[in-house]
Amino acid sequence: MENPDTPVEKASLASRLLAWPRVLWLALGAAVLVSLPAFQVGLFGDDFIYLGIVAGREAPAPLANSTFDLYRFIVGDPDIARPLVQKGVFPWWTLPELKLAFWRPLTSVTMAADYALFGENTTAYHVHSLLWYLALVAVFALLMRRTLAGAVGALALVLFAIDDSHAVPLAWWCNRNAMVSTLPALVGLWLHMEWREHGRGWAAPLSLLALAVGLTGGETALGVFAYVLAYELLGAKGPWRQRLLAVAPAAVLALAYLALYKKLGYGSFGSDLYVDPVAQPVAWLKAASVRIPAMLWGLLLSIPTELTLMGPDMDLLAVAVGLGGFALVGGMLRAVWPHLSEDERRHSRWLLAGALLSMVPVSSTIQGDRLLLVPSLGGTAIIAMVLTHVWRNRARSGGWRVLAGAAGVLALTHILLAPVAWLNAGRTMGGIGANMARVHKQLEQDLDVAALPGQRVAVLTMPSPNLSLYTSIAWWAKGHRLPRSWWTLSYAFDIQRATRIGPNTLEVELTRERFFDTIYERVHRGGAFALKQGDEVKLDGLTVKVVEADARGIKRLSYTFDVPLEDPSLLLLHWRDRGLRRLAIPEMNATAVLDYGTLPGAASAASGTP
Repeated sequence: MENPDTPVEKASLASRLLAWPRVLWLALGAAVLVSLPAFQVGLFGDDFIYLGIVAGREAPAPLANSTFDLYRFIVGDPDIARPLVQKGVFPWWTLPELKLAFWRPLTSVTMAADYALFGENTTAYHVHSLLWYLALVAVFALLMRRTLAGAVGALALVLFAIDDSHAVPLAWWCNRNAMVSTLPALVGLWLHMEWREHGRGWAAPLSLLALAVGLTGGETALGVFAYVLAYELLGAKGPWRQRLLAVAPAAVLALAYLALYKKLGYGSFGSDLYVDPVAQPVAWLKAASVRIPAMLWGLLLSIPTELTLMGPDMDLLAVAVGLGGFALVGGMLRAVWPHLSEDERRHSRWLLAGALLSMVPVSSTIQGDRLLLVPSLGGTAIIAMVLTHVWRNRARSGGWRVLAGAAGVLALTHILLAPVAWLNAGRTMGGIGANMARVHKQLEQDLDVAALPGQRVAVLTMPSPNLSLYTSIAWWAKGHRLPRSWWTLSYAFDIQRATRIGPNTLEVELTRERFFDTIYERVHRGGAFALKQGDEVKLDGLTVKVVEADARGIKRLSYTFDVPLEDPSLLLLHWRDRGLRRLAIPEMNATAVLDYGTLPGAASAASGTP
């Protein structure tokens, strides 16, 4: 009788698990399991803006044209920006001409439908997002069966299903646009291959239609067009003229989309978070030269891309590690290349090229794992190719032992640590939402909510960019009336010294850092439009002046209100004792030291990014 623990039996079990269609059910089940932490997130960041819009909350200025156009609320119009700054939707330093407007009608409809069907039941929103994700996994399975049928394609499918870079698009309600745009576009890619590989003429127009539907979900779909191009250049068979003609319809569609996108006024301007490659080509090239390598280490090494944002001196490290990861995986692919079948080589070429090219559209925004959904289509296939063939040749002598060690590291990060990363993403985002709820509860207890609409709130310090940016927005989205004004005066995470230099003026100096030194502070005013010493920003009831700046940036600001600091219409708040508390107004020429102390709940959760 054979021992069931022998290597032969183990290999047989692995073969059975990776056989089609069993592997599809395995992948779908794995996708459900890793996604469970997303259900603790609730609403996060920009979600509160969209909730307020679909719920019909009265806004200080028009935030969207309709529920079909939710992502167009920063439109480059100073007359619209001004009241939004006054109410705290934007910070006081917002560039009046700031534009962050995106055409995503299909995604907008899905979000409006969520509220119409489920109210504020965010669990139902996450179930809806999970259905999009499971459909995406299933279509990716079709693509793998078409291109890499066998163990490589099966492993790629499992890697794709549990890829931790997909956690945020699934858990973040407004980032659902990544899945809504990718799913139909991926159907379009599969139909394109049905036409080209099997001569099914009916699939050609349907492919174009599916790609067009993907574009209505969001700009992410452009990354799938990169795969269509890469396939025709590096993977399709036939003469060059035939391949160029085959890619022409998709190319014309993409160019028409971009032209219409610009004509309708969508795009970005004035922010360091989003850099428009058409409007700011030089700035975009400079940003992309860091962002693409930074995303490479997330795609190929499964190291969180957000680590590249932890300090101002991370750019060089991001480029070095990203290119190093590409060299590592590329070297491993080259080593196994002689052992690949001709079809595996053919499909590896275009899938890898497609993954790299698909990073170009998303490089217009700041790097992050949430941008890797489309690049992971080819990235997981290449990782699966390397892991499978290194495993098959592990008994060989020479450099194969080194390759096996490198493959072991890739398996650790892409397989064993992926569920941990999903769990961490859910806990981090959920922690930020819980902290927001705690802040709101504390404000309801400490402030006279009924009197708030007639008062001005000035928040001197907050402990995280997310709380700084979204506390007032979430207050409005949840149905509270906003105060007469809400000014968050600083996002700087530093001990600040506030000196009273007049009856109605505070001068605030940072002790170590500089104002507007982080990417989160430059979301609403990019470095190219930075304030300088002596500049003033005048709002209704508040004037901010740049008092001192040095080579590192702005060190000291003054805030002059239209009433004395003790006036009951003015509420000066700062972060203390795990919440927003009233500032003890200093005497004339006296200084108050504003120290953050501790955050509400886990510090790591409160420090998340918007």
